[in-house]
Amino acid sequence: MSGLAKVYSELGWRVTGCNIEENRRTKQLRALGIPITIGHERAHLQNTTHLVVSSAIPPENIELLEAHRLGLPILHRFDLLNELVRSRYTIAVTGTHGKTTTAAMIATLLERAWLDPTFVIGAASPTLGTHARLGLGRHLVAEVCESDGRFVQLRPNIAVITNIGRDHLNFYGSETALQETFTRFAHRSELCITCADDPGAQRAIVDCIPTALTYSIERPADLVAYDLVFSQFHTMCEISWRGRHAGRLELLHAPGIHNVYNALAALLVGYSLGLPFADMTAYLRDFQLPERRFQVLITNGITIVDDYAHLPEQIQRNLQAIRRSWHSTRIVALFQPHRFTRTCYLGREFSTAFDLADTVILTDIYPAFERPIPGVGIDLILEDLRRRHRDVTYVPRGEDFVLRVRQLLRPGDFVIGFGAGDLGQELFRLAQAWNEQKGGDHGGEAR
Repeated sequence: MSGLAKVYSELGWRVTGCNIEENRRTKQLRALGIPITIGHERAHLQNTTHLVVSSAIPPENIELLEAHRLGLPILHRFDLLNELVRSRYTIAVTGTHGKTTTAAMIATLLERAWLDPTFVIGAASPTLGTHARLGLGRHLVAEVCESDGRFVQLRPNIAVITNIGRDHLNFYGSETALQETFTRFAHRSELCITCADDPGAQRAIVDCIPTALTYSIERPADLVAYDLVFSQFHTMCEISWRGRHAGRLELLHAPGIHNVYNALAALLVGYSLGLPFADMTAYLRDFQLPERRFQVLITNGITIVDDYAHLPEQIQRNLQAIRRSWHSTRIVALFQPHRFTRTCYLGREFSTAFDLADTVILTDIYPAFERPIPGVGIDLILEDLRRRHRDVTYVPRGEDFVLRVRQLLRPGDFVIGFGAGDLGQELFRLAQAWNEQKGGDHGGEAR
């Protein structure tokens, strides 16, 4: 929503907005001259011509009810995105994991190739300096969320499907329905780019479109990465295009095999647009991950990282990246489950996600816009996790949360917080508390 607000304001529309809480994004929009209020009131609709909502807005929202009473056109955020898609050559990036980073990498490639793209991405990348921008070029890079099925309304020129996993089953009802929706999305593109190592992504393109490009590490594909080397934040590999060596990919600030997959998807998009592999690998060398994607807060006797991962596979891949590069370090994983519905459907699957962590600290479920579900609580994850893992602690959210977590840490620990909620605020306070005790400075600029 904030990205669309920024782009439409740059297009010349008078944009106002409201949010349930103050955060970094509301402050950024105000700094751009976009009035943002906290809370919802009927009076916000004075002098308004259209109301734009996201899927998080419930039917009983007072502004939505007032818009119905006034007869105002009510648009979903996908309607605004669709208007941008219709007027630009669009690269739409979707998938269960990796879409924010992949979209940011694609936008970086196009920007550094002087193509001046428009982009709307879910999180700001330090490399791009923002999460959304109106460019003068013909290309649009859009991160497309699959949570409510509306992404099938789009007709992108290039569709990127990073992977398809078990998520948003409260909306889809079954994995079959989820898979079918991704397949429909692939049908609607001129070119679909998918991961050959992901079964769901491959099923989405079987017999459905005349052209597709694939990337992989483990299986035959158009673009393949091999000879992978991981050294803390630094990742290196060789790449081949249809069996012929195409160069070396180095990512100085993007650890883990999952970021190799993200980069391969971006390289295939660039190649399909005519960019040489040699140029693209140079453009990505110093790429920095978007906010809350392995964002380093401190490296001062201890490492604290904030990560948006909130699904079992995402958590596993991040812990795998740490274990591969920080071999003897004690890994402390903090986890804030996201949404009651996700906990209901996937709760027990989290018990295997933390096998590579030495210590697990669990805190309360972040509800987002959801109401509690009877019988769905933190115990759904905690009990199974304690059966499998020897060192699990539950620390409820409260004023003493940072103090209690701090008491569980040791010098030299690698601390990573997982969750799509507000755990990042507590991690930032934890980093501050550690520094104050150590009397040192932040080594902890976000990378």
